[in-house]
Amino acid sequence: MALGLGIDAGGTATRWRLADDQGQCVAQGRSEPLTGHLFSAAAEERARQIILDMAQAVARMGKPLGIIAGITGLTRDTPAEAKMRSLFAEIFELPQEKVFVAEDMWIAYLSYFALGEGILVYSGTGSIGYYLSEAKEVIRVGGRGNLIDDGGSGFWIAREALKTVLRKEEEGPGKGWATTLGQCLAKALGGTDWNIVRSYVYGGDRGKIGSLAQAVGEAAKADDRTALRILREAGEELARLANCLTERVGPRPVALAGGGSRLHPIVANAFRQHLIAPVEFITTDLDAAMTAARLAATLTRA
Repeated sequence: MALGLGIDAGGTATRWRLADDQGQCVAQGRSEPLTGHLFSAAAEERARQIILDMAQAVARMGKPLGIIAGITGLTRDTPAEAKMRSLFAEIFELPQEKVFVAEDMWIAYLSYFALGEGILVYSGTGSIGYYLSEAKEVIRVGGRGNLIDDGGSGFWIAREALKTVLRKEEEGPGKGWATTLGQCLAKALGGTDWNIVRSYVYGGDRGKIGSLAQAVGEAAKADDRTALRILREAGEELARLANCLTERVGPRPVALAGGGSRLHPIVANAFRQHLIAPVEFITTDLDAAMTAARLAATLTRA
């Protein structure tokens, strides 16, 4: 049976799917976050180890004859793309022409739209607005990383929540951590002591911090006003990305995707309310890794 391996590598986790040449999923799994930020020898070695671990897990399910990987932070036609493609080919023992790697949004876009058909806004650990033209030219807005922006992302939501709770604590001990939002964050952090908070935030990566957005979602579901405000503002930030692309490419159907957009209905509601054009709005969750696996299975026919 000819199998294709699809990979959706984000800042929180890497998801993989094996599909047969009929497009059916035969196996799936998760591994450590894999990014295209190969800016040092240490980063390259970490990427190699993650791919090795993935290959061992996949090998127990079958041998892929083609691979398509969407990887966060990867830019096409760069040394990092060539290196990542080489790593997958070497470790999975495939010819390089059977391996295609691109930024994760390339694959995500094709999960929702044909080339040039729509606008995709994604909120995961980071956030980005993305358009892929019929000529395969990419127009992106946002996606500049948490040190610059990433408005409306999981990282942004977590940071805003932590900042608010800690500022309230400074105004009066107990004013922050005693709130529903504070309690949800404290549970996720493992405590409220500054040493615990600092260790969690500065001892991890952006994916670990972004995972705290789940606690904000829990607080919002319990009607915490601060959590609801932050998530409403997240929806507005994400709508800004869609509006930027609408101004540049014209009105298109808009899809809102990613875990950050699913934390509470208020995110999608605020997003929809702040769109500048009355366009079709898509909120269906689609599996980018499965899209990649089905495409990868077509590589086995050549």
